[in-house]
Amino acid sequence: MIEGILLIDLDGTLYTGDEPIRCYAAELAALTGNPALVPGVEEYLAGTSPIVAADGWEAVRSLAGTVPRRLADAAFLRSRYGMADGTVSVTVSEPLVRLVTELRDRCLPVLATNSPADGLAALLDRLGVANLFAEVVFSARKPDGLVPLATRLLRSIGAAAQPHRLLSIGDHWRNDIAPALRLGAIGGYVDRFGRRAGPAQLSGRVVDDLLPGVRSWAADPAAFVATHQVG
Repeated sequence: MIEGILLIDLDGTLYTGDEPIRCYAAELAALTGNPALVPGVEEYLAGTSPIVAADGWEAVRSLAGTVPRRLADAAFLRSRYGMADGTVSVTVSEPLVRLVTELRDRCLPVLATNSPADGLAALLDRLGVANLFAEVVFSARKPDGLVPLATRLLRSIGAAAQPHRLLSIGDHWRNDIAPALRLGAIGGYVDRFGRRAGPAQLSGRVVDDLLPGVRSWAADPAAFVATHQVG
């Protein structure tokens, strides 16, 4: 019997690795003639940049300034296609995959990403997780799209009035965690640089740090919410 929903983000959560960000920056630098993008992004990835950004993708856009949308989209898709064909390396979190597999009998795993469908199926296949999720939601329009998505998923398991039975895991607090908390769901925040962009019931530098808490939540969501305050 399905007791809960595991809503998992893609970039910086399901997979780790900075090569996609580096590729995005290099491609956008080439398209816009802005070579300063590359060292600027390296500074961000090292945790020493003055740029305030929720993740590497946002850092690239911030450093690039005002650029035509078509160029930003073209650079992004080149990075995505590189991930899909293996020329841009990423690594899936094997402990996360094992835990999701273990919990599938009682927790419905759903992947939700703001990325378009382009190259996504090939990437998931290359990472060996094509069959891991009950549903893959692309172009999810987070943060605004997270609450209606979460509401639909909770209704599908008969838990519309029990939002604590959904756990949203992601590395972008504004997109993945804040709307879940507003709904009354559980937040698992991958806070790479320890910047505490906002509160969550679970937080850690990498997704693997959250897994003991995820296991505790899955065992008894009601008991978990009673003992884990948002902080």
